[in-house]
Amino acid sequence: MEFIQHPGESTRVGDWLKDNLQKDWSHFRAAVAFVKRSGTRHIHKPLAKFAETSHVEIVVGIDHQGSSYEGLLDLIHAVSPSGKVVVFHNRLAITFHPKIYLFKSKTAAEVIVGSGNLTEGGLFANYEAALRLEFNLAKRDQVDVLRSIENTLDQWANAQGTSWPLNAEFLGQLKDLSLVSTEGPLVSKDANAAVEETQKGTSSFSGEMPFAARSERRAPSTTRSATATGVAQRFEVGGIPTLGGQRFLMTLQRTDVGTGQTTAGTSRRSPEIFVPLAARNANPTFWNWPDSFVQDETKPGKYDHSGVRMRLGDNIVLVNMMTWPDRHDFRLRSEALRSAGGIGDILRIEKVNSESGFDYFVEVIPQGTKRYAFCFSKCTQLVRNSRKRFGYY
Repeated sequence: MEFIQHPGESTRVGDWLKDNLQKDWSHFRAAVAFVKRSGTRHIHKPLAKFAETSHVEIVVGIDHQGSSYEGLLDLIHAVSPSGKVVVFHNRLAITFHPKIYLFKSKTAAEVIVGSGNLTEGGLFANYEAALRLEFNLAKRDQVDVLRSIENTLDQWANAQGTSWPLNAEFLGQLKDLSLVSTEGPLVSKDANAAVEETQKGTSSFSGEMPFAARSERRAPSTTRSATATGVAQRFEVGGIPTLGGQRFLMTLQRTDVGTGQTTAGTSRRSPEIFVPLAARNANPTFWNWPDSFVQDETKPGKYDHSGVRMRLGDNIVLVNMMTWPDRHDFRLRSEALRSAGGIGDILRIEKVNSESGFDYFVEVIPQGTKRYAFCFSKCTQLVRNSRKRFGYY
């Protein structure tokens, strides 16, 4: 066992990686939060050589745009055609943040677990710390520890919905979705050749966001702080329920996102999203109508479902669903929802099949984005005397 720290005079993580990529290991596996070309340029050549005869699998996070297009493309090129790069992303507010590097043969293994990403700073220059562990595979207790590390890497590499094998075509789509950043123009002929080679791969991407929202173990309960609006609460950490339920899409119009009456002396209209009655009636169970609604004693025929928990960004928004006879629509009252989009954007609501924290996952799909075309194609139902469209899928 060895403690490694930067910028001390001991071997750095990058030095250790370059050295081991030239040794006779049969496997190299890694899981890192972020990768950039500043890091891959140090290991590209030895990694490519290693991948010619040995197994390589690297799982990389793309949260917060921390990984770059160029860094990921370098990895694809280095490990192709036999190696594998996987991108991991949970759409919920749970960051993929490990830094594990593992080399293995039939008789031994070495692992570094620490703080350094696959960037120049993480490998060499930053203030970083890590433990290097050696494993003798003839010893059962050491094999058990190594197996637990490998099992975790397996889970991250194969998690359905949050893990996707990466090729250049899919990487380009992630760039279009602004899930990976761009460092600058590509100047490497090898990198451009990698695009041509890996275009032969396949991708099941269809225009919809490819990554799932997966429930994970929650942090211990803490006090949640209310936002300035008083209608939303922010989770300090993740731990959000699994999505996967039916989805509702609707184009937003001026009545949904406009400011309403602005004439001096008049009241600003209530912050409400207007859902056509036809949309509610097309799938009443999606809205828990009418079972979860209570009649308003002060207004005959008016029904409310108050305190519906909707996840919007990092906030839990409390929404009042309401309907009444003298209004020919079904309304979602929430300033946060009304303020989230613009005219022509698409409101996407997904019902959550879980009891862990909220009832619906909500997002706004802006016009001009790649996802917009896909979502608009699902808004197949027209509304009479309106430009509004909606659909379920």
